[in-house]
Amino acid sequence: MSLQESPALSGPGTGHGGAATTLHTVFRFLRTVRLRSGILLTALIAAGICSAAYYVTAERRYESRAQLHIVRKGSGVTEDAGKNGNPSLEMPTFQKLMSSNEVVLRAISRLPRKYRVDLAGLADRQWVGEIQRNLTVSSSFGTTVLDLSYRSRDPRAAQMVLGALLDAYKHYMNETHQDSSEENLMTLQAKLEELTDQLRQKTQERLQLKASAPDLVDGGTDTGSLNVAVEQVRFLTGELSKAREETANARSMHNSIQFAVSQNEDILQYALKSVDAVGRQLIEQSLGLGTQDAMVVARVNQDLLDLHAQLTDAQTRYGTSHPYLKSLTEKIRVKERYLQELPLVQRRNLQQMAREHLAPQLLTMAEQRKRTSEQHELELRERLLDEQSRATALSQTLTRLGDLNREIDQLYHLRDSIQEHMSNIDLNKNKSISTTVSARPSISLRPVSPRLVIIALLALVTGSVGGLAIIWVLDIMDDRFRTPEELKLQLETQVLSMIPRMDELPGEGFAAVVCHARPHSRDVEAFRALRTAVEFSPQETNRLVVTSTEPGDGKTTVSSNLAVAYAQSGKKTLIIDADMRRPGLSTLLGLRDDVGLSRILRAEDDLETATLRNVRQSCVPGLDVISCGPRPVNPAELLSSERFANLLAWAETKYDQIVVDAPPVLAVSDPTIVGRLVDAVVLVVRPDKDRRRMVIRAVESLRTLGSTLLGVVVNHLTTIDAGGYGYGYGYGYGYGHDHEHDEHPEKDVARGLSALAAGTPPPDTPKRSRRAA
Repeated sequence: MSLQESPALSGPGTGHGGAATTLHTVFRFLRTVRLRSGILLTALIAAGICSAAYYVTAERRYESRAQLHIVRKGSGVTEDAGKNGNPSLEMPTFQKLMSSNEVVLRAISRLPRKYRVDLAGLADRQWVGEIQRNLTVSSSFGTTVLDLSYRSRDPRAAQMVLGALLDAYKHYMNETHQDSSEENLMTLQAKLEELTDQLRQKTQERLQLKASAPDLVDGGTDTGSLNVAVEQVRFLTGELSKAREETANARSMHNSIQFAVSQNEDILQYALKSVDAVGRQLIEQSLGLGTQDAMVVARVNQDLLDLHAQLTDAQTRYGTSHPYLKSLTEKIRVKERYLQELPLVQRRNLQQMAREHLAPQLLTMAEQRKRTSEQHELELRERLLDEQSRATALSQTLTRLGDLNREIDQLYHLRDSIQEHMSNIDLNKNKSISTTVSARPSISLRPVSPRLVIIALLALVTGSVGGLAIIWVLDIMDDRFRTPEELKLQLETQVLSMIPRMDELPGEGFAAVVCHARPHSRDVEAFRALRTAVEFSPQETNRLVVTSTEPGDGKTTVSSNLAVAYAQSGKKTLIIDADMRRPGLSTLLGLRDDVGLSRILRAEDDLETATLRNVRQSCVPGLDVISCGPRPVNPAELLSSERFANLLAWAETKYDQIVVDAPPVLAVSDPTIVGRLVDAVVLVVRPDKDRRRMVIRAVESLRTLGSTLLGVVVNHLTTIDAGGYGYGYGYGYGYGHDHEHDEHPEKDVARGLSALAAGTPPPDTPKRSRRAA
């Protein structure tokens, strides 16, 4: 995954979308093609040689062309253009006939032996296939002209083969159309007689089926035959449902009356439900509930009205305690009491009489009703079963009858089609298809295969595609940064300096640091250029972390030489070895002991006191060192503690420049922790060792966790790298002992950095290269 695709590295200034990413990928590939142009040139030369060899050795093929016009002629009767009237619709058939085995065999028999050059050395059974393979037949849409072409090793043979094919095709078409009409009529006549016999048999079978099923009623042409038994089944099913409901009601009434009698309940309500109005009147008369009781009640009510009238009149004449008033009042009370008690007395009498006389009659009636309902239901069920059997048999007959009707209709339709076809054949029997050669077979002495232009274009395309494919595969397999521009674009940062590969110096401590041991050597200028690039940065760089992608990239070499370069420029510098796991700086300077950073971070006394006790003065003026100290069990926790942040803050008050040598980014999380506490991070990259994906992942890790990446330092460049991948111009400008430039080294470095940022060598590069050489 490229850096542009990473969300962690996308920002407001870099989000150009997929188009910018694609454009950058294309330009990067074009630069790769330019660098590996030899591969592309080799592929083109190889393709050209192969194409030339093929053109020289390939067999020459010659082509002959001809045209055949097909016309249908007849009696002059107008035909349907959608059927046989338009020959252009039959052109696919004519094309296949031209290359058919029969036509080809006839053409071979007409072809003289001296023109059978394409058949030489082949078995007889392979001749047809060889002719068909070299023959091409086509026609333009909407026309009745066949375009023919034939290829052969001899131009005269191609012309003769095509002429023989045209003659054979014309004879074949004439013979076919002369004999086909009579044969077709005889075949259709036999088929018509066969259909007539089948119609007779099917019609007779249909009449027999209708005679055997009188219950089938003809419903007309639209509805067909109707099954009467089915309608009867539907009617009986409805009646059976009603009978079942009546039986269920009768059984329920019988059970209810039985229960009421056994429990001495009132059965009069069941008696009234089970009979009609006349029956209710007879029951009431039999129980003494006739009109006589109603007349008695009416007479008592009339007496009450009279007594109330007399009482009202007497109250106006007599006093309230008059005996007459008391007598009237007593009579009224007796009659009202009579009316109140009369329904209760009648109810008791009615229940008594119902239990003694009506209950046996109701039970008898309910039992008789239940038996009648059950018997009626049983009869309906038997009738329904009989009708269902008859309906099933009739349905099978009806199905067969429907099949016969469809078969008969199909036979009638087929008979009508055959009769119509026979009429058309008889009408058009004088018609035929005429073939006319509209363009005689040509002869061409110029071969059509192989063609020089096509072979040259094919060689160019094949060589280009093959060469680009090889370059692309090599580009995928070689996952390295090839140019500073590519590194800057992929990482979206600047290249601070490019360090050449340097031999290891003898000695210990700062004697092994090239900036101190050989301050006037040419290699030192790369570190001074790095120092100048950092100083010219627009952001704060007083506290600087130097890390790398993986172990062995040279971060310790860069950090130690950068610290010496700062000290040599007059800045009071402190270098801290924060790699407490594999302390390369402390090992390089010979400071692997119990004094160092881990002691400061784990000490419990005052920070300044602990720091002064563990800081060391080096042999380089203005440069102090804090080594790693004893290896702790928790380096990440110590670096993320507040004491380490306070240590950096204290050092910032005492020193002009602080350089922290941190572990590799992809190895541990220590550099990302330290990177958030300092001003900027410098990442060391080795193009000959570090893979592109690893470097991109390291940059993503730093930026994701909030570290400020100042730029990268390209380390360990060789002459091969310079020639093959464009890194060589980043160093070797010939500073060395050139006293002309020793007077103003900073100006020379500035010019070198300007040339590095522009991607071109400085103006005086050739002269200095000769002087260095």
